Amino acid sequence: MFPLGSVIFPYSAVPLRVFEPRYLELLANVSAASNEFGTVLIERGFEVGGGDARFSVGTRVRIMGSSDLEEGHKAIVVAGIERLRILDWLPDDPHPWAMVEDIPDVTERFDVTDLIESASSRLETVMALASELGADTSDLDLTVSEDPVAASFQLSALTPVTPLDSYEMLAAASVDERLELTVRFLDERIEIIRAELGGNRQ
Repeated sequence: MFPLGSVIFPYSAVPLRVFEPRYLELLANVSAASNEFGTVLIERGFEVGGGDARFSVGTRVRIMGSSDLEEGHKAIVVAGIERLRILDWLPDDPHPWAMVEDIPDVTERFDVTDLIESASSRLETVMALASELGADTSDLDLTVSEDPVAASFQLSALTPVTPLDSYEMLAAASVDERLELTVRFLDERIEIIRAELGGNRQ
């Protein structure tokens, strides 16, 4: 397990910089096997040094690429595969280990197209407003999968919120709940940016 200060969603790719000896050993171990490990958001504490408290829902990731950096550090890119739940934390040896189970992704409604379209539309609005504030959003790809499970995670990953809000979306009980949360968080973000733009225009 690799506890982090941010959430990694399934169906998303994230770059990581690895420098602690225990996590360099983790990379060496998984590179000789499945190339997979688990990530989970830190609830209290820090990424470096240990002694942190962690949330119970995380993501299984696969290493898609790596390169060596200075001073023995490594840069890796991981792809989120599926969610997992921590059943029990085991003693660090030297990095964290845990007993886990996979979490199935369920859809309560037969068709969630309207929620996907609502979230996608709001995300486009957020990016357009952010560009008015001076953010460079030209390289962002807002295209999402036609598969509702994948789309729910991709939209969550693109939503600019705090790690705690990201965790709430990751841990949502269903695809429907995740999409509803995404719409709510995007609506809140739209209000905030519009207020900032209004203040700048005065």
